[in-house]
Amino acid sequence: MSDWETDRLKEDLRLTIKELSKTYEELSLLYRLTEQFSGATVDELCGMLIDEIKKQLNVETIAVMFYDKSSDLLFTKKAIGRWNSELNITPQSEFLWKVLKKGKSSTICDVSTVSDLNRLGFKSVILSPLIGKKKTIGLIIVSDKKDGNEFFAGDVKLLNTISSFTAIFIENALLTEEIQEFYLGTIRSFVKALEARSLWTAGHTERVTHYALAIGRQLGLSEKELERLRICSLLHDVGKIAIPDSLLNKMDKLDEKEWEEVRRHPLIGAEILSGLSGFYEVIDCVRYHHEHFDGTGLLGLKGEEIPLLARVLAVADAFDAITYDRPYRMRRPKSFAIEEIKRYSGRQFDPQVVKAFLNWIESSDNIVVSNSEAGT
Repeated sequence: MSDWETDRLKEDLRLTIKELSKTYEELSLLYRLTEQFSGATVDELCGMLIDEIKKQLNVETIAVMFYDKSSDLLFTKKAIGRWNSELNITPQSEFLWKVLKKGKSSTICDVSTVSDLNRLGFKSVILSPLIGKKKTIGLIIVSDKKDGNEFFAGDVKLLNTISSFTAIFIENALLTEEIQEFYLGTIRSFVKALEARSLWTAGHTERVTHYALAIGRQLGLSEKELERLRICSLLHDVGKIAIPDSLLNKMDKLDEKEWEEVRRHPLIGAEILSGLSGFYEVIDCVRYHHEHFDGTGLLGLKGEEIPLLARVLAVADAFDAITYDRPYRMRRPKSFAIEEIKRYSGRQFDPQVVKAFLNWIESSDNIVVSNSEAGT
């Protein structure tokens, strides 16, 4: 073999190794993203997408735009850097719209030709569509490397790999959210029908949901945990459907036998939910929301044996029970309810949850239930 042929083989081998190395890096990236993205919400995915692009391309500004078919515009879902988060892009932005509709990335070196981007002071931009399996989700806008260099072909290819991969997860997460909204709509209707059985319980579920979410935020719960808490709060009294109206509306205090029947509603609720797909993550919260932190509750669970969401719900439920009318007594003032919850901290209630509750109370000048919070 001649020296020329040997040199050519060496060069071919070098290029092959280089391509294999790139392929390995790309597969490693996708494997890592799969682990990160699995089970994430739409908002979490958009945040992780921005973090990954920033890390890989070292850029100043990233905007994730979603396409809203009903209004025919692109709206900002999440962004960092020099981007106006209130900015919506209409079909009048012909260049951006062309990228969205054609589904092909584009690099803009002369930003002055695109008014929506030029007025933000960008120098160079990459536009990459977010395309799922069944629909175009939106557009990623990336601008200006921190080192001042322009984008090159490798940057565009890497951005396309990340965006096309992420789009599939976002599409699935959007579908999951649609299904959850359907479930929540069903739950709301069911809860309203349940509360209609008694004047005393009207609005109780809505208020408890509001209080529980406020406490959950004080505890630093994730969006996913807050969503579970929302559903659990909406369903916490579903077991009362099996309790006779005569007990729910009794004007006198319940006797011991009647009280035993009423206090079993968490177990009945858990049993009802166990036969329905989609609610398995909140069953324990419903089952244990009347357990006592010191172990003196219905089933004897104590401390951290009781699920955290159930411990949150216990405080929210008690606060509403004290501050609203019941058949056998009139409502008590908010100050009384606060003192009662403090008094039973460590006995009936988790001290950390009580602390979060008090922090929320102190930071809220006027506790008003928001319909949007409760999902009704």
